[in-house]
Formats: sequence, structure tokens, C-alpha cells
Amino acid sequence: MSRRRRRAVGLLCGVVLCLTRPSEIAAMDAAATFARKCSSCHTFGRGVLIGPDLKGVTDRRTREWLAAWVASSERLIRAGDPAATALFDKFKQQRMPDQSLTPAELSVLLDYLAAGGPEKDARKAQRRVETATAAEIEMGRSLFEGRRELANGGTPCFTCHRLGDASVAGGTLGPDLSSAYAHYQEKGMTTLLASGCFPRARPRARLTSTQTLLTEQESFALKAFLRSETKVAR
Repeated sequence: MSRRRRRAVGLLCGVVLCLTRPSEIAAMDAAATFARKCSSCHTFGRGVLIGPDLKGVTDRRTREWLAAWVASSERLIRAGDPAATALFDKFKQQRMPDQSLTPAELSVLLDYLAAGGPEKDARKAQRRVETATAAEIEMGRSLFEGRRELANGGTPCFTCHRLGDASVAGGTLGPDLSSAYAHYQEKGMTTLLASGCFPRARPRARLTSTQTLLTEQESFALKAFLRSETKVAR
């Protein structure tokens, strides 16, 4: 890709990000945080896993209490907090690890859980990609190019794939994806993204029974991006 084309693409991405609503960016980040930090021990509306189901947690506890618990459950337990000690006893005295989230990250995570969390993402997954917002398409580009890490690990698409003469130049080990969406359509792309291209594309760490290769949000964003690039390639 020429320097002039790269500069134009960079400016376009900047415009998209400027027009993206802060709430959309926050929701994307919170979903990734939940998948990375919470989903190995907690579900949302699917019952107890290692720790409690987090559906309704923002109704059961105050935000101040949740912030203290996430920062250091041990500190609350040692202080004799009734709710903390009850949880500690209920879950066989297995202490929740301290989480190094900034106040801003924690705030958007709690907003995300209060707004429906992963269940809301699952409902979004049933949307057609034609309804994707500019922010979701840009998220797909970032995931494809590796500028945004996949929540559950894994190799970004551009490592092995490129998009013809379009805006993303990548590897050549895998096929050119500039017409992938036109060929497979939404159902086929969903299946491919769920299974991964081949073993090297999978995360190094083994996924738990509740985790998938891509989150629903990541899958939707990548499909939306590939669909948008198919238009460019034609």
C-alpha cells in the first residue's frame, strides 16, 4: 500500500474514532475486560461457575462495595465485612484474586454489567451485519490488524491474510480475504470465525468451557469489517 493510501486510511480511521460515541467505545472495552478478567470464574445469567453469577450484581451490591471487593477481596474479608465474609464462606474460602483495574476501567465494567452485560451482547449477535455502526466496523479493523488484542488471545488475522489492494496489507500464508464475506456470507463467516483458521490461530492458553475463540462482539465486528472491505474490493 502506498504512503499516500496509508495516510488517507489513517485520517479516515481518526475521523471514525472522533465520531464514535464514548459510550460505544466504553462498551467494547468493558466486554473485552469481562472476557479477559471475569469469564473464567463467573457467568452472567448462567449460574454459579467458580464464583457467583454476576447477573444483577450491581443491584445486590453498591458500586463502592464492588470497587473495594474487586481491588482486594482479602482486605474486605480481613476487615470483617459481613457480605465479604459470607461470600468467602459460601465459596469454600476460595479468595478472589485482586484485579488491577483503573477506576475508569472498573466504572465502565460496572456500567456494562448493569446494562445487561454479555446477555445484551448475545442479543446483538443476532443482528445482521448490515446494521453495524461505524464504531463496530472500526473495531473489526483494529482486531484484524492486531491493533486491538482479542479478549481470549489468539493470532490477529493480518498475520496470515491480506485484503487484496484494499486498505490492509497482511501476510500471504492464508488466502486473500477481500471477497471472503461475499463468498461465505454471514452464516458461513460466523462458523469460520468460531472455529479458527487452523491451530496456530488459536490462543496458546486453553479456553475454559465457558469461553469461545472470539467473543460475540469480536465476531460481529470482524464480520462487519470484512463486509465493508468486500464493498471496497469490488
